[in-house]
Amino acid sequence: MRCQPLRRALVSLRKDHQKFTHRVLKIQPLSFKLYILAFGFFLMLIW
Repeated sequence: MRCQPLRRALVSLRKDHQKFTHRVLKIQPLSFKLYILAFGFFLMLIW
C-alpha cells in the first residue's frame, strides 16, 4: 500500500473521472470505451 495522500488524490480523481465519463457516454460510447482503457492502463502504470 502507498501513502495516504496519493490514495486521497486517486479518490478525488476518480470522482472527476466519473463526472467526465458520464458526459462522454452520452456523446460517444466508443471513445468512452477507449478512454476507460487508457485510464486503466494509466492506473496500472502508477500502481
